[in-house]
Amino acid sequence: MSQLSRYLPPFSSDYSGICSSLFDLDGMVVIHDAHCCSMNYVNMDEPRWYGNKKPIFSSGLREIDAIMGDDDKLIRKIIKAYHELNPEFIAILGSPVPTIVGADMAGIAQELENKLEIPVFGFSSTGLRYYNRGISETMIKLTKRYAQEGSKVNKSVNILGLNALDFSDSNNAEDIREVLKSAGWKVSCSFMMGCSIAEIINSPRAAVNVVVSQSGMDLAEYMERTWGIPYVAFTPMGLNDNKMIFSIIEKAFREGKSRVIRSDDLYDGEILIIGEQLIANSIREVLASHYGVKGVTVGCLFGKDKRLATDFDIDLKSELQIARKLKENKYTVVIGDPLLKALVDKSQARLFSLPHVAVSSKLYWHQYPTFVGDEMENFISAAFKASKK
Repeated sequence: MSQLSRYLPPFSSDYSGICSSLFDLDGMVVIHDAHCCSMNYVNMDEPRWYGNKKPIFSSGLREIDAIMGDDDKLIRKIIKAYHELNPEFIAILGSPVPTIVGADMAGIAQELENKLEIPVFGFSSTGLRYYNRGISETMIKLTKRYAQEGSKVNKSVNILGLNALDFSDSNNAEDIREVLKSAGWKVSCSFMMGCSIAEIINSPRAAVNVVVSQSGMDLAEYMERTWGIPYVAFTPMGLNDNKMIFSIIEKAFREGKSRVIRSDDLYDGEILIIGEQLIANSIREVLASHYGVKGVTVGCLFGKDKRLATDFDIDLKSELQIARKLKENKYTVVIGDPLLKALVDKSQARLFSLPHVAVSSKLYWHQYPTFVGDEMENFISAAFKASKK
């Protein structure tokens, strides 16, 4: 019963993260499901879907197919669709039923690749993990398949972890690219919004990786091990921190050392930020460095990454755990998705709404703030003032 939710819906799953990551590429995506998982993605988890036509299909899995394990039927369907669409690659995704019956997504992908002689990716997504794991897995698979080492390009960066489930279909992706360009950095590849296979091929030539969400951390460490590219983990926020970020990126480039941007002397205090871990960390950093607020805790909704966390950050695994944390601690301000309101209202805190597609879906995805610029600066300032009342 501890996992029962009264106010919060199920969060976006790994197959939605994979689909979202592949959205801008010229590929064909097939979810091995009975239509429900694919419909969940296109209707609930993809802000860019409306007004676009992308080849994302359901296999139309039926009970008899699951019982008999008829992989040949799936393969025939995919081959037929391939000849009609001629995509650059194919991706086959799992869902809960194939997981239960033990469908071999990698084996099916290999058989298709042998027949069609194009790249085919098999993802063992389950629908039981969060979207960030799907995004991370996708970026690594694409990089391992396509990336080619070459001469380093001076003053160039890759952006890792840029995705519509964390940043929505607003100007955030372009703003992050532009703020880096304005500081004299060339963006080689922005994984996975607004990128192409050609950019992925050239991504090992970047001098530094800028990680903007938790989903980019595994790829950052892989690229550091493989090609010696250092990373800086921080999401550009507001106005004031941008110069500091540029100086740290420059330092990482010169010294070849990676860094997670985080102030010292932080403690569990008056503000709780609930949501995506790295975005929450970055809001905390603005509060600490420019407003002197060190008492800020990050509540991680999608798993706590120890590489990004302080000792007192929390892995919030259930609605009950969120409610207990709010009751036990005297937070004055909570920053998080609007659907948290019912829980926050039972505490002494005030909620500052920060919509998140992976939590509240289409309810608020058109109300996303602009992360870079006055809007987020004013948002953080208002939260700071409320915490002092």
